[in-house]
Amino acid sequence: MDDTVNPQGNPQGKGVVMVLQQMAAAAPAEIRPKSADEALLDYWCSSLVLSAAFKFRVAPDNTYFLYRVGLDWQLSLIAPNEWGARIPGEFVAECQLSPDMTWQLQFDDNLSPSVRAALVSFLEGFQAQAASSESFDEMLPDYVESLPYQQRVLASALKRSLKHSLRLAGDNGVGLLAAVVERRLSITQ
Repeated sequence: MDDTVNPQGNPQGKGVVMVLQQMAAAAPAEIRPKSADEALLDYWCSSLVLSAAFKFRVAPDNTYFLYRVGLDWQLSLIAPNEWGARIPGEFVAECQLSPDMTWQLQFDDNLSPSVRAALVSFLEGFQAQAASSESFDEMLPDYVESLPYQQRVLASALKRSLKHSLRLAGDNGVGLLAAVVERRLSITQ
């Protein structure tokens, strides 16, 4: 069969409009200038949430809940006190998606040593990624094939937001990568 006449997959381009609509809906709003430190913290927190499993569409200014379930992170619409005895794992943090498409986290005060160790491990992986990147732009995700669809849309919006925030602040993030390798966030203490 000649693929130029009848291409495999999506020959009529169905679904493209929906993807473009979702990308537009995830566009950052209310972007403000951020220092490299703020951008770094936003990127780390957002990376943690985007690495979590979830299959629902998130919206800015809503609160979500991050759990550690086995060896994985899971984002939920359900608060820890609403689960009763069926809580899926250890509660880690309240998460809120900001209008600029970055995630703000409020960590639980009573994290277990195993969850703290998992957060430190995540931070060390983040630091290794920063150390191997030549620029902040390279470090930010354009397209991460391993992420599910919703997380890819949000990662793309995150990159646009952080790049624009740094540009507004007059910072290109050059010193950011060296700092991330040396810095420990408060979660490790």
